[in-house]
Amino acid sequence: MIKKSGLIFITCLMVILTACGSTSTNNGSSASPAASTNSASPAQGSGKVTNISMQIAWASDSGRGKAIREILDQFEKENPDVKVDLLGGIQYGQKLLTQILSGKSPEVLQVAYGDAKPLATQGAFIDLTKDFGAEKANYMPQIWDLAVNDGKLSGMPWLGHTIQLIYNKTLFDKAGIKTPPKTWDELYQDAKKLTVDTNGDGKPDQFGIGLAGKQGPDLAWMYGLTAAQAGAKLVTQKNGQYEVAINSPEGIKALDFYSKLMKDTSPPDSLNKDGGAIQTDFANQVVAMELSGPWGVDDAWKSGKYEAGVAEVPSGPAGKATEVTTYILSVPTGVEGDKLAASKKLINYLCSKPAQEMVMKGEKGDDGKYYPFRMPIRKDMADTQFFKDHPEFNVFMKGVDYPFTLVPIPQWAKISDEVYQSALNQVVSGKISAAEGLKMVQDKGNAIIKNSK
Repeated sequence: MIKKSGLIFITCLMVILTACGSTSTNNGSSASPAASTNSASPAQGSGKVTNISMQIAWASDSGRGKAIREILDQFEKENPDVKVDLLGGIQYGQKLLTQILSGKSPEVLQVAYGDAKPLATQGAFIDLTKDFGAEKANYMPQIWDLAVNDGKLSGMPWLGHTIQLIYNKTLFDKAGIKTPPKTWDELYQDAKKLTVDTNGDGKPDQFGIGLAGKQGPDLAWMYGLTAAQAGAKLVTQKNGQYEVAINSPEGIKALDFYSKLMKDTSPPDSLNKDGGAIQTDFANQVVAMELSGPWGVDDAWKSGKYEAGVAEVPSGPAGKATEVTTYILSVPTGVEGDKLAASKKLINYLCSKPAQEMVMKGEKGDDGKYYPFRMPIRKDMADTQFFKDHPEFNVFMKGVDYPFTLVPIPQWAKISDEVYQSALNQVVSGKISAAEGLKMVQDKGNAIIKNSK
């Protein structure tokens, strides 16, 4: 547990929503990571055992918790001088800060990068630069930077995801589409071809692509990566001050394209759908394409009725861009001595290449098979056995080359909750124009940024 520190209470913290599905495979690596660490550690063979706790984002008794527990068991087997108690349900935002201030925080925390940034500015985490700075070469700069604040490494990138295009190969074959779309124009044309009446009642019952229209975070990130493909930015910095930048010709063009694509090629009830509903539509072959993370391959594997392909997101006017999210492993300020050494030793282990491959074994499903629920965020995993056996997952790894950050500044969480999601919903609903919606985001968003100072 940590000691209380003189942290300043902050009023605006972010919640990164990453509730997603999972994917399945029968293969997993039995390789175990080297037990070395870059910092001093409790002496092995001395008979002394150091007990630490690690808190994760999921319930400890969930499938994901059990999968992580297996990795921790391997760690303990190779490091008998350290015992790790796995706790579930990491806090977010203000609640996480309260936990740290209370002095009752576990020694190792799985933290969404968006939460880590505002907390790090208050000195909430131990700087790990000295211990892990050399690991930077194993990550894309854009990923590494998500864990760095004011030049200090707040934690090590651990698990994450990128979003790519998942498509139904069976439906593509029926439509005579030989390759997945590579541009916006191809995406629209293919989606139109895949929007068909299969039962002869005069109305389409199969649709090209599932897109979120329901007010919520899924609509925000789906439009957000489209906007980035057009060259739009959520915010810009002028004279050291941030201001909303999405109200631009590029942002408007992207929102018009997103709205048209949804209206012409998505199910008519898309205004009421989020990512979970779209995943169900894809599993039921109601839609032929979806934007999804690694878990998007899951339904095809489970059903056995069709094969899912994975392609990079189509390029917009400015090229490719996709959402990239990562969790980092942090140590709260106040951890000292043997517990600090043991914590660093555990983080070193979990972020090693063999342990990252163990993540891809995934969680055990009801059918006894395993379903990867996240992916490594390192850039050097392509030569590991899992990625050789399942090359489609390498497409997700490519996404780290062109990342779109969902929460670029701490205030964006508040902007998204209070105006951004609502404005996007009004636009795709046809209530207001893209220009009107993004002007609303600009005006109210800048007021939020100004009032947060």
